[in-house]
Order: sequence, then C-alpha cells, then structure tokens
Amino acid sequence: MSVKPLVIFTTAYPEYAVEGFEANAVDYLVKPFSFERFLKAVNRAVERLEAKQDPKLQITDREPPGFIMLRADKRLHRVNLSDIHFLEAIGDYVKVNLGDKNLIVHETIKGMLSMLPESFFLQVHKSYIIPLHRVIFIEGNQLKIGNLFIPIGAVYKDSLLLRLKGNN
Repeated sequence: MSVKPLVIFTTAYPEYAVEGFEANAVDYLVKPFSFERFLKAVNRAVERLEAKQDPKLQITDREPPGFIMLRADKRLHRVNLSDIHFLEAIGDYVKVNLGDKNLIVHETIKGMLSMLPESFFLQVHKSYIIPLHRVIFIEGNQLKIGNLFIPIGAVYKDSLLLRLKGNN
C-alpha cells in the first residue's frame, strides 16, 4: 500500500495558497512564520496521518470529546465541546452559540480557534467557526446548522469541502 506524502508548503507568496490546498496540502505557511505556527501545521499533519491509519478517527460525524473553560458574564463556564453549535466573531468578542443559550467571550475568533481541536472544528468564514458534525447541508455559499444558515467565505470553502468529504 503506497502512502501519499503529507505536504506543508512554506513560501513567501500567499497568492498560491488556494493552489496548495487544491493539491491537498496539509497547510500553507507564509514566511516569516513563528515556531508555534509551524508546530500547529505539523500537528495537523500528524492528525491527518493518524486519521488515515485508523478509520475510527474520521471526524465528520463524531461529536468532539472534552470541554473548554470560557469566561463570560464574570463567571468561568465549563462548555462541553459537543454542545457548541457555532462561534461568531463580534469585534474583539466571540459569541459561542450553545443552542439554547449564548456566551459572549472576550476573545478573538483566531484565539478561540486555537483553543478548539482542529479535528472537529473549522473556520468557514472570517467571522464563523463551526463543529463539523453539526453541518446538515451546504447550499451555495452557506451551510445549515440546526435552523440557522452560516455563510461560507470563498477562501474557506475548499478546505470545508475537503474536510466534509473525509479528506481531513
């Protein structure tokens, strides 16, 4: 059985990122990048390799395990990852939609994304992060989660489609 190599592009040319992802690249790092950003890309490659070796790790239909602690309303809330419906950026705050309630957290969307397991959550728009298992369908440039439609940004659509096809 031949195994395709996992590729992480490192370049000074961000305009080729879409082509890199069309080639099924794991990540695309634009120089200069930090060690933390490089480590995140390597961890993404390891996750993808483990998912290919163990079919049980295919993620699109499984709920994320675990929880995160979020500060909102002057309280520290324990939020089960499986309860998150979506996250929406509101300036320097993020609305964490839990279905029956929302938490408003003083954090950026980028900061929230770094707290969530990449195997289960994906940024689909500059203002939205979604858990992959909650996607009901995609229609045009939006997806449905519960009774809500979430926009899909053009730069995020290809990676969303790849992840939902199981090519994580």
